[in-house]
Amino acid sequence: MTGARLLTSTLKSLAVLEAIADSPDPIGISELARARGTGRGTVHQQVATLVQAGWVEQTADSRYRLSLRCTRIGHRALEQVKLGTRIRPVLEALAASTSEAVSVAVLDDTEALIIQRVESEQVLRADLGVGTRMPLATSASGRVLVAYSDPQVVEALRLRRVALPSEEEVARVRAEGHATSPREYIDDIFAAAAPVFDVAGSLLAALSTAGPAWRFNAAAALQPLRAAADEINFMLSGRT
Repeated sequence: MTGARLLTSTLKSLAVLEAIADSPDPIGISELARARGTGRGTVHQQVATLVQAGWVEQTADSRYRLSLRCTRIGHRALEQVKLGTRIRPVLEALAASTSEAVSVAVLDDTEALIIQRVESEQVLRADLGVGTRMPLATSASGRVLVAYSDPQVVEALRLRRVALPSEEEVARVRAEGHATSPREYIDDIFAAAAPVFDVAGSLLAALSTAGPAWRFNAAAALQPLRAAADEINFMLSGRT
């Protein structure tokens, strides 16, 4: 858009948003002002605007952090840059090796949302297509998303009284590097999931494979699932 007149106020507000995103913990107005080299009053107005727009939220101790809206927009951005096209060969190879359907799910508001799916060649399949929403507490993907999400995001979900996996389950997922869900959240569906990270090492999505409980071999599926997640993580690390 060469020649377009830029809105300086918008650029400055977006710079504040980036500063909040760069902070590992909720940040105060004074800290933001120092980081930006701007007066407190100006920064306070910019932050108040971002709060009103739903991009930032205030904590109980009057500090500020990104809202979950940023998570949703980030996931939409990934879809638009065709991330799925890059990783699809890995998903297809995983589906072939496990003989079960493979999905990629992201945290979308209060649920896990399937954004990509590769079907198996089996006649009977887990009926979990693109657009399916799954509970965070009981689905394998949901447990992975909670276990590896930023603690601030998880705390925001907890404050909203969203059902989450127990602390013991979260610790187990982190220790083992994957989650399983016998009977999934749907009767007779078994699933296993592993985390996928972005170039900064932050959680991006959950990679899962699922199938009918009577057929699904979790022990056999975990090794190729973890290998596929590792391959995607390497692809997204910027080292390729």
